[in-house]
Amino acid sequence: MVLKRDSSLVKNAIKLKQKKYRELENKFLAEGIRFVEEAILEGLVEHIFYSKDIFSVNGYERVLNNDLPKYEVDESVIKELTNTTNPQRVVAVVRKPKININKDLEFVVVIDKVQDPGNLGTIIRTCDAAGVDVVYIIKGTVDVYNDKTLRATMGSIFHIPILYYDTFKDAVNDLYSNGFNIYASTLDGEDLYKTNLKGKTAIVIGNEANGMAEEDISLCNKRIKIPMLGRAESLNASIAAAVIIYEALRQRL
Repeated sequence: MVLKRDSSLVKNAIKLKQKKYRELENKFLAEGIRFVEEAILEGLVEHIFYSKDIFSVNGYERVLNNDLPKYEVDESVIKELTNTTNPQRVVAVVRKPKININKDLEFVVVIDKVQDPGNLGTIIRTCDAAGVDVVYIIKGTVDVYNDKTLRATMGSIFHIPILYYDTFKDAVNDLYSNGFNIYASTLDGEDLYKTNLKGKTAIVIGNEANGMAEEDISLCNKRIKIPMLGRAESLNASIAAAVIIYEALRQRL
């Protein structure tokens, strides 16, 4: 039986495209075989929607050969559940991962009002790859569970704890109480490659267009800058984050 657009299951899933419903239900939508498979492995999938064309997609059995509730829907429903031009024919309703921190924190990245979902997702993915302990998200940053953000994480959303703070000051106070140095990236900072990033380190990634607010910079006890020898005025936020994060990782190895 093919589930129709007016099914309550489908209608409730479509609502999860809106941030307010994701927050209310504590759930989100995962699209595509690889992403849905990651959610299944984490034990977070409630149910799966798929269209009949999925059987022509390589790896379809990885998301359908299980005991989870699964519902066939028309291709038009799949398109309505997603925002991509060519959706991958499978969408899952997924519970947000629980925050679970089981070790003393040493390496933190603070994301302060980053607006581009692709940048945010890429930074989270970089943090995962570099072994960052936790990501702090300051209010005013784009939603972590935005579909574009999720796609850019490539599944890393399931691998790294994320904590949310109403203000930058709240996050800073938390970090200082745990013995962290907090590094703001500024134009007048110390050369990144001459800076000691060992020990308890928190790296702040600011807004793409405006960087960090001066009042937030003043709350940090360290300032760093990425040396730039060419004529470009700045780096993309996710690129800058990767450069700084991996320099901190290099010093830890």
